[in-house]
Amino acid sequence: MIKQSFLQILQYNIRKSLRIQELFLINKKVREFNIVTIQKQDHNNNDSQSFSSAYNFFHLVKNSSSQSRTCIYINKHLRLNQWIVETVESDICSIRILTCNTNDETQMLRLLNVYNLCSLFTTFTEKSSIIFDLNKLLKNNCEQLIIEDFNLHHFHWKKRRCFTHHMMIDTLLNVITNVRLKLLLKLNIITCEAHNQFTMIDLVFNSEKIQFMTCKCKIWIDLH
Repeated sequence: MIKQSFLQILQYNIRKSLRIQELFLINKKVREFNIVTIQKQDHNNNDSQSFSSAYNFFHLVKNSSSQSRTCIYINKHLRLNQWIVETVESDICSIRILTCNTNDETQMLRLLNVYNLCSLFTTFTEKSSIIFDLNKLLKNNCEQLIIEDFNLHHFHWKKRRCFTHHMMIDTLLNVITNVRLKLLLKLNIITCEAHNQFTMIDLVFNSEKIQFMTCKCKIWIDLH
């Protein structure tokens, strides 16, 4: 069980850049985290020095497909009997972690790392969207944390200079609401700047109990 004072989780979108990925993996600050969730990782050089260095500190959970867009790095200071792999698909990776709450009671936390490949057509409902798979995976009777890049723009996330509303965001909100999850990041935080829009597309949702136990959820500006 994880009996340290807190569990540190980092989310990062590599954007398929080998250079960014190498710099990220050799960053000593990254090694301080218990869990690192990555989206759009590069698959071109898994034998590079940076990958070899990362394997000294982390277990890697990912789909073997070269088209996969999610993976999870689990720090090796967590014992193997503290976590278990649950789902390993191209755009969803999930694990279960055995933790201790503030009363030293054990509880299981489900952590899901999700990437949604979004259509350029904002009014289009994508039947193949990962959001529909997510609807099947989420549960009502457990503590869970979803870290994701949905690529869905919505004025609710970022009201200033966000002019796009994806129809699929309504489907996502229905899925999240059905299992009573809440947005953990504060509104109006910028996680993406592109095409003269400043918005939140990297989102964090969690169950109510986890939300009360969370110390902080923020953007790490000085990561590099």
